[in-house]
Amino acid sequence: MPPVSQVTDIRTLQEFDEEAATLRSALDEVERRLRGSEELEQARAAFGSLDAELNDIRRTQRALDGDISVLNSRIQPEEKRLYDGSVRNPKELGNIQHELELLKVQRSKLEDQLLEVMSRLETVEASHSSARQQLARAEQEREIELAELEREATRLGDALTRVEARREAQKLKISAQALRVYDSIRRRHGAMAVAHIQGGMCAGCRVAIPEAIRRRAFQPDQLAQCPNCERILFVG
Repeated sequence: MPPVSQVTDIRTLQEFDEEAATLRSALDEVERRLRGSEELEQARAAFGSLDAELNDIRRTQRALDGDISVLNSRIQPEEKRLYDGSVRNPKELGNIQHELELLKVQRSKLEDQLLEVMSRLETVEASHSSARQQLARAEQEREIELAELEREATRLGDALTRVEARREAQKLKISAQALRVYDSIRRRHGAMAVAHIQGGMCAGCRVAIPEAIRRRAFQPDQLAQCPNCERILFVG
């Protein structure tokens, strides 16, 4: 049985590295989603904004109700004095009449404001109720999502542990010098440290490979490298 070439072992190591990188990327994304939900934060922000607006409107309503109540407490006794015959002086009656008119004008303005506030209150209460329901749904969906994400994080973590163990075992099959070459190329070129010779060219950089280097790529105990990008070459 012919010996397994260094390049074959290094290609297998690269496959493990690529698989590990894919798993890490997926795990990072799951962990990012575990840290927070944009949809839930938006639902909370929308509800919080409407909740604050609703409280402001209700405070305004209470203030207007209070002001109107104060005016009514002043209007009622003045109307009683005006009509119960207790005041007979025409000048004083005129003053009472004038004061009542001013108070009623103030009250009318406040009542108009209160009508506007009540109309706005009805609209915001409806939006507030809808936002509360949306928030409740978002929170329920988040609970389900969290459970799924935690399961996925566990699955990915276990898979990554297995791949890393296989990677470490694979490294033992490769010479220290070949590993240094491989690691150096990966640092410079990213995931692709081993490239196929296709049509007489390096698949990594698309530069023609001299015949002597191509022949060397067939030797199981040697590493052939692209003269341009220095990637490790393989044929077949």
